[in-house]
Amino acid sequence: MKKIVKFLAITTAVIGVSLASRVSASAKTTYQYSYTCDNGGVPYFTRTAKVSNGGVLWNTKHTKKIGNMKDYPYSRWLVKKVYTKKRNSKVVGYYYYVKNQNNKKQGLVWSGYLNKALAQTPNQFKSDAKYLNYIQKVDSQRLTRAILKLFPNTQVSVKLSSLTANGYIGKTPGYTEVVNLGKLPSSSGTIATSLWDTSAQPVKSRVEKFERQLSEAGYSSSIRSKMTSGRLSIYIADDVNLSTSTRRGLPTKADGEGRTTVYTIVYGIPTRD
Repeated sequence: MKKIVKFLAITTAVIGVSLASRVSASAKTTYQYSYTCDNGGVPYFTRTAKVSNGGVLWNTKHTKKIGNMKDYPYSRWLVKKVYTKKRNSKVVGYYYYVKNQNNKKQGLVWSGYLNKALAQTPNQFKSDAKYLNYIQKVDSQRLTRAILKLFPNTQVSVKLSSLTANGYIGKTPGYTEVVNLGKLPSSSGTIATSLWDTSAQPVKSRVEKFERQLSEAGYSSSIRSKMTSGRLSIYIADDVNLSTSTRRGLPTKADGEGRTTVYTIVYGIPTRD
């Protein structure tokens, strides 16, 4: 009797494996084009932690590996098209057709390897500490972080940033001697002009030029290191979407139309704090 029971158990297990294999073999996965994003695409950043072990970039037919996302840890991408991944006619994920910021790499990538490039406005924060924490952690603020290093001893003020977010410094209650640093003249126009002309490009060379222009305008590194009594207003949206006008994750067609660019850097002396 024991031998018969054992034989039945083995037979059942074999049948189970056979059925599982048949189900797996019959599963059909397809990649179906869904829509094209407006205005050239929607900006995203590589989700660096997610691609630390690879992150495949595929050709547009999803048949050949053409690269690894881990080789582009801080890259900015424009999502041009959205594809739906289906298994047995059920949606199981999304893929994006992307181009990186210098247009040298393009292909299909799983949506989970990218984060939408989102910026928040200063008036969304209730304290200097919360605003600075956002600047230090969010992908879209890499340029902001680099610029702040040029003012190592100046405290960022969310209040002043909110008052001057649109670049207007006519009414800044609580502050005096307010200077719009972005509007200072340089040999190639105002200081902020170079940021506009190089929108969304790699940060390092842009900040190096910005620093040279500050020095030309009378704000050398030695002067900036002594700017301790004032407060810095900074609000940068470097060709990104605003979190108030678009959701995270999957892009909509219209998100491409909502791309925003702002470069405001202002210094002011508080009359009270």
